[in-house]
Amino acid sequence: MSGEKTEKPTGKRVSDARNKGQVAKSQDFNGALVLIAVTWMMGSMGPYTINTVYAQMQYSFGKLLTSPMALKPFSKETFQGLFAGTLESMIWLMLPFLLSVCVMAIISNLTQVGPLFTMQALAPKLDKLNPLNGFKRLFSMRSVIEVVKAIIKMSIIGACGYSVIRGHLQELMGLGALEVPTAWGVIVGVAGEIAKWGCISFLIIGMADWRYQAWEMEKQLRMSKQDIKDERKNIDGDPMMKSRMRQMGMKMMRTRQLAAVPTADVVITNPTHYAIALKYDPDIAPAPVVVAMGKDIFAQKIKEVAKEAGVPMVENKPLARALYPVIEVECMVPPDLFVAVAEVLAFVFAKNKGRRMAAQKRSKEAAQKEAARKAAVQRKREDASE
Repeated sequence: MSGEKTEKPTGKRVSDARNKGQVAKSQDFNGALVLIAVTWMMGSMGPYTINTVYAQMQYSFGKLLTSPMALKPFSKETFQGLFAGTLESMIWLMLPFLLSVCVMAIISNLTQVGPLFTMQALAPKLDKLNPLNGFKRLFSMRSVIEVVKAIIKMSIIGACGYSVIRGHLQELMGLGALEVPTAWGVIVGVAGEIAKWGCISFLIIGMADWRYQAWEMEKQLRMSKQDIKDERKNIDGDPMMKSRMRQMGMKMMRTRQLAAVPTADVVITNPTHYAIALKYDPDIAPAPVVVAMGKDIFAQKIKEVAKEAGVPMVENKPLARALYPVIEVECMVPPDLFVAVAEVLAFVFAKNKGRRMAAQKRSKEAAQKEAARKAAVQRKREDASE
């Protein structure tokens, strides 16, 4: 049925949805890239972080022990000074982590969505304040799918952590017998391996969720055949109106062509299917120009106008069939048909010349007869007066 949304969304519908902020984006993919950035920063800056924290604590406690107020209760000024110094040190320590997270978040969104800035996604929607709509969303199929996805993600990540710990179980069980630096190295190594496999698993899950979100968005934007027709109508205009405008344009064009037929030098006919009116004026164009052309009914109208205007018509089926598909109104005859058209025009001009000469001869003879008649009448008058 035309109401079923079975068709893929058109480019315009996708573009409109994008302008509204409706794009396929996976939060799991964002989280995976952010987790990778944090893990990499911790691996790169781990020793520096530990040394910085150690130095700050050593400085703070050393200052307290050597201060004249060490044996006195903390004053407000002493506490504020230590707190400000520690806070400043922690800010500079955390700044690289925050910058890496921001950069990775931007890269993740650009990878999934591309450059996009729209305020429509931030516009308040009153339907979200409706408790009934919220209750429906809570128990919708989408919510069930999100719960299932969360269970699968936790299961995969938990399985990775369990697999790593199981592989290092003997080392972890013997931590009590090791010295603190050695034990710390074992713990850091196991934690790093868990973080590595966790990042890989989370990235795979994020990419799979990204593809799922794209499929879900495409499903939401699907259109019915009627929707596609309505969209095409809105873009291109009403088909009936366009058809009417084309008819009016065609009528005006044919009217101009029929008005130009009397100026033609010859009309080449098929004789029933095609009619092509040509005009040759060396001052305007170096080759004959088409002033009117038509097929079937319009060809008959061209011939009627040419007959009334006294424009010569030449029946030449091969030439008419060759000209019609390759020419347009107000265009010159193609070079490969110059010879054939020139022969027709030469014949017409010669014929017209003979007609003009015959007409001039008949006109001269008529004038001589009229002069002789007038002379005879004049002589009779003169004889009568004598």
